[in-house]
Amino acid sequence: MRATKTVRRSVAMTPQLRARLQQLIDKQDKEITEAEIIRQAIREYLDRQEDITGSKMHFRKAFQGRIDELQDDLEFHLHVIIALIAHGLAVMLPVFTEQPITAAELIQAAIVSAAQDTRILKQQIDTVRER
Repeated sequence: MRATKTVRRSVAMTPQLRARLQQLIDKQDKEITEAEIIRQAIREYLDRQEDITGSKMHFRKAFQGRIDELQDDLEFHLHVIIALIAHGLAVMLPVFTEQPITAAELIQAAIVSAAQDTRILKQQIDTVRER
């Protein structure tokens, strides 16, 4: 069943484009009209645009997924580095302070200190970066 055509448009084209269209019409069965060929060209163009839009959305989703993976990897590696530093300090500090301390205690003390001194730490970092 054919769709009812209720919207009309006129199309201006160059003589060269009209000649190319006429060549295509001449090669077709007599039942296929110029209007039908133009409608088909528009359909194909719109379908390609939807594919391009879909590809962009797919790329954005894939890119966001990759960014999320990288963020998770970075967070994991930072946790490993923090643990290594804390364990190393837990071994070295008692030599100087003569008081035992665990890696967990060092990490907890660092977190509390960072939470209290965030503004000061940020100012110090900004000052060093500006040099």
